[in-house]
Amino acid sequence: MKNIKSSKILTLLSASMVCLSMLSGCAMLFSKRYQKVEINSATKGAKIEYPTVGVQNKGKGVKFDKIKLYHTVTFKKEGYKSANYAFGLSKRSPTIALAVLDLLVPVYGWFYGLPIDFAAPQTKLFDKSQTAPALIPYENRKEDEKYIIINTTAIDAKGKDIIWHQFEGLSRYKANRTSDNKYVRKANNSKDKDDLKVDNTIFTSALNGTMKKMNFIDTSNTIFPAIGNTLYLNATIKKITINDVRSPMAKPYLHMNYTGNQLLSIELEIEWEVLDYYKQEIYSTKTKEKSDLFTYSFAGTDKKVFSDFLKESMQDNLEYAVIKIRKELTTKGLIQKTSGGKTNEIAAITIDRPKKIENGRLNDYMKSAVTIKVDEGHGSGAIISDDGYIITAYHVVAGSKKIEIIMGDGTKDTAVQVVRKNEDADLALLKISKAGLPALAFSTDADPEIGVDVWAIGTPKSVELGQSVSKGVLSGLRKANNVSYLQTDVSLNGGNSGGPLVNKEGTILGVVTSKLIGVGTEGVGFAISAQELINKLKVQYKN
Repeated sequence: MKNIKSSKILTLLSASMVCLSMLSGCAMLFSKRYQKVEINSATKGAKIEYPTVGVQNKGKGVKFDKIKLYHTVTFKKEGYKSANYAFGLSKRSPTIALAVLDLLVPVYGWFYGLPIDFAAPQTKLFDKSQTAPALIPYENRKEDEKYIIINTTAIDAKGKDIIWHQFEGLSRYKANRTSDNKYVRKANNSKDKDDLKVDNTIFTSALNGTMKKMNFIDTSNTIFPAIGNTLYLNATIKKITINDVRSPMAKPYLHMNYTGNQLLSIELEIEWEVLDYYKQEIYSTKTKEKSDLFTYSFAGTDKKVFSDFLKESMQDNLEYAVIKIRKELTTKGLIQKTSGGKTNEIAAITIDRPKKIENGRLNDYMKSAVTIKVDEGHGSGAIISDDGYIITAYHVVAGSKKIEIIMGDGTKDTAVQVVRKNEDADLALLKISKAGLPALAFSTDADPEIGVDVWAIGTPKSVELGQSVSKGVLSGLRKANNVSYLQTDVSLNGGNSGGPLVNKEGTILGVVTSKLIGVGTEGVGFAISAQELINKLKVQYKN
C-alpha cells in the first residue's frame, strides 16, 4: 500500500517537474492551442470568410488559435453591408484543474506556475457556438436615383477631438466601459507618440471607395452633364475616437515574443453638406457611426500597419454613414432624378426682336456682350432685348446673392433680377431696368449649318479681359439629357461661360457652357443651342 501511494506521489512530482523543466504551468502545458468553433449568422444565406492567420481547417471544422486571443470573421451577402463579427476567449478550460500540480513545487507553483496557468490563453476557451447579428441591408443606387460625387473632404479634429480609448476585454467594450476615460492623444506604431495623425487622403480614398462600391459614382465617363442626376457631398470629420480592445491576459507575456491580437474600431463624427449640381447647399446632416471591430496584431506580426487599419475601418464606418444618409435623402425626396419637364406650365415671355445691325462688324456685336460679376468670380452674358433682358448660363449666377452687370462701355448695374431659370438646361434669364440697349437676336433655327464660322464673345479668365473674341467653326450638333448642344473648336476659357456664340450676322446661335479638358484633348467646346431659350425658358419674339 505504501508503495502504491509512493508511486502516485512520484508520478505527480514527475509531472510537476516536467512542467517546471519546460518553464510552463501544468495547465498551460496540457491545454490545446486550437479550438473548434461553430459560427453562424442571423442572416440566412450569408457567406462567411475566415481570417488567413490563426485558423486551422482539417476537414473536421474550423479551429481558431487561442494564442491570438481575438478573432474576426466576415459575413457577406448580396444586397447587404458586409460585417465583421468579433469574438474572444470567454471562459476557463477544464484543464485549469491541472494547476494544482504546480503546488507540488511550492516556489515554482506560487511564483511562476499558477500565474501563468491562470493568465495563459491556452487555459481558456471560446464559446463553442456563436451567432453573428443580422446583416444590415443597403440598396445600391437605382436607375432613377442621382449620382453622388465627393466635392470636398476635410478633417477638422484636433486636440481633445481625437481620442484613444482602451478597453480591457470585449465585454467591457460592448458595455462601453473604458479603462481610461481621459482623452489620450497618441499615435500607434509611430515615432511621434504625442499626436494621433489621420491623413485626409485616407478619408477621401475611403469615402470614394464606399460611394463607388454602392454605385453612386458615375464611371461611364459621359461628356454631357446630367444636371438633374447629380448631387455633391462635402464631408468634414469633427471627432475621431479609436477604440482599442485588449485582454488582461496579454500582460504577463509582454516580455516574450507575444503574437496576440487586439481589436480596434474607429468612431467618426462627421458633418455632411449635400449640394446640388451647381454646388448650392440643399441639405445638411451629421453622422456618428462606429465601425466594426478589426483584428490588429499587438506585435505587428501580421505585417499590417496602422494606416491599413485606418483605411479599412474608415471605409467600414463610412458605409454605415452613407447608408444613413441615403435613407435621409430618400425620405426627403432629394435623391430622385429630376427633369425640366415643367416648361409647359410657365407662361411665355415675349420680347421685341432686336433691330438687325446693317453691315455689322464684330466691334458692333461686342457691345451687346456683358460681364456678369458674382460672389465668387465672373461669367459672361448677352443682351437680347433693348429693354434689358440678358441671357447667360445658370451656373454663372447659381447661389450668388449679389450679381453685377458690367456693360461693354464699362458702366455697371447691380439692380439685377433673375427672371427665369432652367437648371436642367443650365440657362438663366436676367433683367436690368434700362432701355435703348444694344441687343443681339437669337436664332430660331433648330438645324444650323455645320462648318460655318462662329465667334465666342466673353470675358475669359479676368474681368480686365471683357469683350474678348475668339474664332472657330461650328463642329457638330449634339443632343443629351433632352438638351440641344452645339459643338465648336472656338478657344474657350474660364469666364466665357454664359457668353454668346454668334455667326457672321451677329445672330446668337448658342450660349457657351463648357469645354473638355485633359491630356490629348483640345478644341472641343459646347454651347447650349439658342433654340433652348424658346423650349426651356419660354422666351419668344412678338413678331
